Amino acid sequence: MFSYAHSTRSTHLIPQPSDLRLQPPESYLLIQDFLILTCALLYALCYFFYTVRTYSDRTVAGTPLYMATTMAYELYYGLVMTSGESTAMARFERCGFLLWFAMDVVFVGVAVCRCYPRERWGRMAGLLVVGTGMGIAVLRWLGQVWPDEREQLTAYWTGIVLQVPISWGSLILLVQRRNTKGQSLEIWITRYLGCFTAYGVFWWRYLNAPQNWVYVNNFWSWFVILFTLFPETVYPFVYVWAHVQEGKRRGVVANGKLKNS
Repeated sequence: MFSYAHSTRSTHLIPQPSDLRLQPPESYLLIQDFLILTCALLYALCYFFYTVRTYSDRTVAGTPLYMATTMAYELYYGLVMTSGESTAMARFERCGFLLWFAMDVVFVGVAVCRCYPRERWGRMAGLLVVGTGMGIAVLRWLGQVWPDEREQLTAYWTGIVLQVPISWGSLILLVQRRNTKGQSLEIWITRYLGCFTAYGVFWWRYLNAPQNWVYVNNFWSWFVILFTLFPETVYPFVYVWAHVQEGKRRGVVANGKLKNS
């Protein structure tokens, strides 16, 4: 009975050594794996939807130069968090980060080629390469200033801070432009749920081993999380408003053309 199941060894995404020393139950690692993989899938879909919408609308939601920060994050932590590990799950986790990076590169390529004149392509590419390199240097410096196992401390803080301009920038662009070009509700729902699963990983860890994740539950952590979630929560309502405004302007233009014909 269950001979195959018994012969299969449980494997998990690389756990925190300080958590392992506490001999966590299997359920702790399983739920942590589920949250991490769900977050990875949601953000992969988010990048895909961004790319599709940018290509179709020939409009990018913000500046593609900001992607240098996320590409630096994915390259640096994809290597740091899996360094010294040669297991299959370590290689899997490394490939996940590199897949994110590849999807970012595709999105940036589409954004630059579809939304900027050809004479600016070279300069934009150069700025992105330099920005990514500088971002990696900053992350390396932060890891040395605030050392931690697998640099989870700096990964947590830089991750939630990097999300702030994306969340607020998307909302502000809807209000300023009064149209939905470069944005969509598919992008929003994957980004919104992605935030919850990303925060959920660290909160699950804190609830089970608070001594290892003290920084997750403090004033500044709550402030940044709520400051990020507020624009994401009101986003669909502003999106509908911007969509209506866009439709009204189209109607005015159409009527103007009819009158002048």
